Amino acid sequence: MGAGADGNGLEETEAIGLYYDDFAPHYVPGWRSLEHYGPLVADFLLRATTPECRVLDVGCGPGQLTRNLAPDVSVTGIDLSPGMLAAASAARPGGRYVQHDFHDPLPADWDSFDVVVAVGCLEFCRDLPGTLRNLAGACAPGARLLVGVVEDREAGAGRSRRAFSDDGLPGIDMHAYDATAQLAAITAAGLSPWSYRFVPAWRHEEYSYVVQYGLWELRKDVAAG
Repeated sequence: MGAGADGNGLEETEAIGLYYDDFAPHYVPGWRSLEHYGPLVADFLLRATTPECRVLDVGCGPGQLTRNLAPDVSVTGIDLSPGMLAAASAARPGGRYVQHDFHDPLPADWDSFDVVVAVGCLEFCRDLPGTLRNLAGACAPGARLLVGVVEDREAGAGRSRRAFSDDGLPGIDMHAYDATAQLAAITAAGLSPWSYRFVPAWRHEEYSYVVQYGLWELRKDVAAG
């Protein structure tokens, strides 16, 4: 698990991992009352997964998005929190769960993935172009991806940030990108957009507002393989 996109990356990575370790055992019941994207992810996985396909669950948490996929589907989850990874492994013992920062390339000796889900994790993405390049590099040609990027339309153009949690993660920002910046990062990574929606993602209880996503269905270009 590397330092990520800048000199403060390692400290951020460790802080985020510890933050989510604290409530890994009871994350799923509490999160269900706040998040809105679960049904959208389930619909995508129903359409995208096929027998014996390889799925990458980015920022997998306790594996709640992919734990119930068919047994013949190969699931790999990456996350910063050892506690979350342990919960995911207990829920799907046949899966592979590895501590890894999505700002860093995935291990070169891993097989390529057919389906990628990166939803509920890119709040902490300091470098969207680099992260999408890392995910694209781990994909098989023709792979399908679902990516949720925080989009704050009140913050203006380009990239913006706001505190993620003054109580739980002081000094750590939530990163947002406008639709133009998202599309530029997608195409630079060799990915093709198939659909885009601006959707409510989850309710931020500490600040009493709903985080919004640019939710993209993408494909890895066959020619890029």
